[in-house]
Amino acid sequence: SQISVDHSGWKYRPEGVTSAQLNMTYCLATMLLEGECFVDQFSEDMVADPARLEMIKKIEVRHDPAITARGRPYRHMVHVEVRLKDGTVLKTTIEKRLDHMNFPSSERVIKKFDTLARHQLPQQQVDRIKDAVLSLEKLDDAKSLARLLTKSS
Repeated sequence: SQISVDHSGWKYRPEGVTSAQLNMTYCLATMLLEGECFVDQFSEDMVADPARLEMIKKIEVRHDPAITARGRPYRHMVHVEVRLKDGTVLKTTIEKRLDHMNFPSSERVIKKFDTLARHQLPQQQVDRIKDAVLSLEKLDDAKSLARLLTKSS
């Protein structure tokens, strides 16, 4: 949609982590190079990474008036087309971003928790929190979970 192009499809310039986080071509290049685009892929060292900058040159973000015409509920809709070196063209369309109506799988939520929590807590504690949350119905009370959520656990 035009709003997506305006907000994140602008020509990327390595001006810091925030600029990278908000730029669609940076995020797509990162995903292509590393297989994901999440917390670990954003640092001051990475915003001007030569491999990313080269990949960004191969990515084009274009406005599709038909998407814009669908209105606000489809403002995050995208058509993605990838042209491989052998001439193969891969295409997909995603109508809506993940939200409460289009919720990700349990595995994806757990992976996101692991990725975020390990930056703040020891892995053993992260695992204990995950186990407690995944079996909440077996907890005697919420105090044990609350204790696990403190950094000193």
